[in-house]
Amino acid sequence: MFKNLINFILCLALGVLLCVYVSGLGGLFIVILLCLALAFSLILLAVARKTVDVKLELSTAIAGKGEAVNLEITVSKSTILPTSFIELEIDMTPNVTTEHMRQFRIISARRTGDIITVPLKTEFCGEGVIMLRSVKLSDYFGIVSCSLAGRDNSAMVTSMKIMPEIRDAGVQAEVLKSASENAASNEEEDEESNESAIGLTGIAGYEHRRYEVGDPLKRVNWKLSSKKDELMVRLDEKVLTATQDFILDYPSILVPDRQYYQNADRIIEASLSMLSMLLMQGYQTSYTYYLDGWKTVEVGDEKSLIFLQEELAGIRPMPPEARYEKITVADSTVICFSCCMSNMPQELSLFYQTRGCALVVTQMSGIGKICVNMWKVTDDFEFISLS
Repeated sequence: MFKNLINFILCLALGVLLCVYVSGLGGLFIVILLCLALAFSLILLAVARKTVDVKLELSTAIAGKGEAVNLEITVSKSTILPTSFIELEIDMTPNVTTEHMRQFRIISARRTGDIITVPLKTEFCGEGVIMLRSVKLSDYFGIVSCSLAGRDNSAMVTSMKIMPEIRDAGVQAEVLKSASENAASNEEEDEESNESAIGLTGIAGYEHRRYEVGDPLKRVNWKLSSKKDELMVRLDEKVLTATQDFILDYPSILVPDRQYYQNADRIIEASLSMLSMLLMQGYQTSYTYYLDGWKTVEVGDEKSLIFLQEELAGIRPMPPEARYEKITVADSTVICFSCCMSNMPQELSLFYQTRGCALVVTQMSGIGKICVNMWKVTDDFEFISLS
């Protein structure tokens, strides 16, 4: 701005010199022309500040990963006069990308205004936020600039949901065994009450037989199997009714980058992958996550799994104070899927205050073993126990 002002003053000085030493009429004409142009430019700036409006709109409210989405920046005005220069700069969360420019400088001369279309691409699941980082008006000489009057900040931000995928991780026996043991520990008293019944195997409690290929792993009695050194399954119709508890830990950080969103995307899809795995074996799961408050979804069928998938499409990092409400009271029956990375020591320290919950992190997080019961999920969604 200062440089433009100096240049304008130099042009005026040149006009004065022409007026004095070369052509009085010609120099005077230049000086008057420059002053009128500046006045006209400042009048248009003042009018534009009162009459111009800018808003953002996406072509869709929900999208899958890797989809193309259009962002429309609508510049509208309530006068037939052309606007002054409008300088726009957009920004977005790292789970949305664009190869298009992010800064624009336009003059809107149309009566209906103008629309700028920016092609975007979704990368990682969760809420994708696009915002106008700045909106400035400047006169044609670039001497004076200002912001919009009565700016509606809500129109300057738009968002969309990006769906996570439910990956097929196959049947991983070690994961199912761990979940079964958690469920069995909740049913230990119920099983003890049936010890008066003698089954076909001669073992007190439920009727059992040796495991055969195709038997649901939910019926494996892991406690008995460890004693007999072979897999034993229950024969009766009673199934485990205990629910495996999941918690999604998605802490906020000061400057979230692309790697952080990629890591969060991986852990969210890993949790859905394990949910699907348990669901296929007949297990019910309680999934707790933070989205404008703590919420819990009971996943017992495919419909509830799809509902949870849609909910997590709008997930975003939680405020720090919210984490203490759930994670510190999580016990050994809870599996916590954490988006933490190794460069987040303050966030990781919270797990030392838990009551022994299982912790799942990604391989790309760089986190070593910090809990007794800890798992890492690979890029192929294989769960590896570090216990």
